[in-house]
Amino acid sequence: MQYFIYLLTCLLVFVNVIVDPVSCDPDLMTKMRNVKEKIFKDYDKYLRPVNYTNTTYVDTAFIPRQIIEFDEERSLLSLDSFIWIHWFDPRLTWDRSEYDGELQIPSSMIWKPDLSVYNSHSAQVDPFHDIPLALDSSGLVSWFPPTYTQTTCSTVENGSLYPQDTVTCLVWLGSWSTQGWQVDFRHWEHMFLDDFDNVNPRWELDTKNSHTFRNEAYYGEYSEPYISIHVVLVLKRRPVPEIEATRAPCALVMCLALAIFWLPPDSSKKILLGGFLFVVLNLLLVYVGLATKAPLMVLKGVSFIQTTMYLVVITLLLQVFVVIKMASQTGPSRPPSAVTHVLTGPIGRYACLRTPVKEDTSLDRVQLKEDSSTVEAFTARDEWKLFAAAVDRALFVIMALTMIAVHHL
Repeated sequence: MQYFIYLLTCLLVFVNVIVDPVSCDPDLMTKMRNVKEKIFKDYDKYLRPVNYTNTTYVDTAFIPRQIIEFDEERSLLSLDSFIWIHWFDPRLTWDRSEYDGELQIPSSMIWKPDLSVYNSHSAQVDPFHDIPLALDSSGLVSWFPPTYTQTTCSTVENGSLYPQDTVTCLVWLGSWSTQGWQVDFRHWEHMFLDDFDNVNPRWELDTKNSHTFRNEAYYGEYSEPYISIHVVLVLKRRPVPEIEATRAPCALVMCLALAIFWLPPDSSKKILLGGFLFVVLNLLLVYVGLATKAPLMVLKGVSFIQTTMYLVVITLLLQVFVVIKMASQTGPSRPPSAVTHVLTGPIGRYACLRTPVKEDTSLDRVQLKEDSSTVEAFTARDEWKLFAAAVDRALFVIMALTMIAVHHL
């Protein structure tokens, strides 16, 4: 059954090709050949077409398709686009009765406006591909060549506006050899963006602020205008994936750094955890430096990680100081009794401070005061541990607020 359907389909296609009057009409092909020979008999493609006036009017429209690349280091935009061009050539007309249709001819056979990119970064100022153009009986020539342009843009001065920074690029089109009284370029100010693919991973086109306009310039004592087309493209940065990928690890490192303040004051694990976090941040620095191409974005990503490193180092130094002070407290000196009284009261409970009563201290040896808030059986070391834990809680609050502020910058 499937073989029969396949055979029937092939037969229908074959019959359709055989009976197609357009593809196999010898009279139609003869008409096209006769018209082509007639209009190109004395045609000179090096002469500009004129009719009634000495001005050749050329209508254009710029249609961007895709941002290929934006090189931040060189401020260079590579853009894939189309440009729609049409004009009238009175030498290429014929009677409709001879042939009622269009001719597709190579662009090298007729006169074309020498539209070029003035600010092209590459050596190729003529970006248009040599594709056929369409010609109808009225002499209207329609050309729709794809273009690839490399033009300079405004420099990204700093990364302080990341990721809201923008760049303005200009594609400057015009003629090298003709002035406005000879070839008048008329441009559609509306930018056609229906077919634009805004898929570049790092930059997107700001369609609201991008526009085109026709410019007339006069130079020196020359009275004739020189006409050019300015295509202004505004690019908005997308968040850089390499930088955004470091946000979550840095936030986790900050949380672990804050956890240091909740470890026992005399614990050496504080130093071990701080050193481990410092190594992790160094690995993130290496990752950003290798993965990010744009120098300004490397600085932006590195600055965030460096700030986290500073906070971790400050935390580590504070803990080293606390541990050293705890280890050096062997004498009879004690913190002020008022401080101990406050830390063993409600404030201490709210700060989650553990009252350091020895397990082997019996209840009959513990003398409670009237407010039942101060324990007299503390050793000097116990009181210093309580004081160090209170310092850790205060530093925890300060560093937490600092890290939150840094994370939201």
